[in-house]
Amino acid sequence: MTALKVILGIFYLLICLVVIIIILMQESKSEGLSSVITGDNSESFYSKNKGLSKDRFLSKLTVVLSVAFAVVAVVLSILMRMD
Repeated sequence: MTALKVILGIFYLLICLVVIIIILMQESKSEGLSSVITGDNSESFYSKNKGLSKDRFLSKLTVVLSVAFAVVAVVLSILMRMD
């Protein structure tokens, strides 16, 4: 049982680090508000959708890793109570 706890603990830490890095890699969504205030509307259709696939991928990866984070946290909690 202790080997399983150690392996899950290391996996949990890796998930934590990867989620932090992925969240920091994502673009801020607050850029649209500044253009409303200043009236700057120089974005075309192509410039708006240029990085959309990367943003979608990072968003989906964030959701998947967040679910894995929660599941591993629950499993570790259950394993810690067993001893």
